Amino acid sequence: MNKAILLSIFISLSFATVLAQQQPVVHPESGTWINAAPGTAAFTVLMPAKPAEKVEAVEGHPGLENHYMILETKLAAYIVSYVQFSEDIADPAAIKGLLDRGRDGGIASSAGKLISEKEIKLGEYQGREWALSLPEGFSATCRAYWVKRRLYQTVFVIGANAGESAEVLQLRQEAAAKFLDSFALSGEVGK
Repeated sequence: MNKAILLSIFISLSFATVLAQQQPVVHPESGTWINAAPGTAAFTVLMPAKPAEKVEAVEGHPGLENHYMILETKLAAYIVSYVQFSEDIADPAAIKGLLDRGRDGGIASSAGKLISEKEIKLGEYQGREWALSLPEGFSATCRAYWVKRRLYQTVFVIGANAGESAEVLQLRQEAAAKFLDSFALSGEVGK
């Protein structure tokens, strides 16, 4: 009788293991998203889960800090950052130059290749969106906005998507749009 019980337990466990292996991958993107709004950052953005936050000194610029929120899932990486500068720049040509240098620096530091680019706005503030192909099959969509004394950036990064189902590709497109389009200013910006 003990052999029969052991055999039935073994069969049950084997069946459960096979079922677990056949379950679809659950992406947090398909669930409820949260509104990430760090304390004094003066922005909100939707993310599929709580991001990690960190602050790093900007190399070569004493006193400047880059504030990051980062979330990585199986589907993508979500990054939001901002740097507070000492002066308010309102001249459109100067802002364009800042956005150009930011784009060029991002491309150079990532060894990326520019795919497309367009000028955008966030309310009354100038911005830029560009798409990059990155090494090892990664790609990214980046948006940057100059708001008074702050440079805000949102970045959506994905890996190579060969062999992914139509559902996963659709979820990835929806996640990119939801994340990038949800970025909004709040409170007092650029004080």
